[in-house]
Amino acid sequence: MSHRLFLPICLLVVAVGTLGCSTDSSSSAANTRTGPWWVCPPVKGPGLEHGRKCATNADCMYGHCFDSGFLAGYVPGIKFCTKNNGCTGGDSSSSAACSTDGAFASAFEKSTSGGNAKRTSPEPYKVCAKTCASDAECANWNIEMPDCIKSSTDYVSMGTKGVCGVNPFK
Repeated sequence: MSHRLFLPICLLVVAVGTLGCSTDSSSSAANTRTGPWWVCPPVKGPGLEHGRKCATNADCMYGHCFDSGFLAGYVPGIKFCTKNNGCTGGDSSSSAACSTDGAFASAFEKSTSGGNAKRTSPEPYKVCAKTCASDAECANWNIEMPDCIKSSTDYVSMGTKGVCGVNPFK
């Protein structure tokens, strides 16, 4: 299931009134925390690692084939495996560290107030990405995400390690 379907499903459930979606009190927007993306802790299985090209959720070790989104420069059709590093949000005890799977680091979706004019989700995504030192390293990992993003952009906020993605700002 595409990550873009979770919000409409949650809103439908809230409208019907059979179940509720929890919210993140740190934001005034109606933040959703339901659906497979928010299952905590993420369950690891067989499949492709973070940042690898995928076609369906079944291809990925955490069952999430992320379609487009901030790390792919919002380019439709670029799909990659990842897990929700924010898991349930809130404090650090509810995060799912990317480094437990190897050479991976967190990448966060920037907010609209942070300059991200393309963001459409009510709350930011926090995903695991392949760490990198060069564009060639990223192109070898996933040809559709060939850029080693070494500093934050209008779409991506990250730590001190470069991560593979699509950088339309270079």
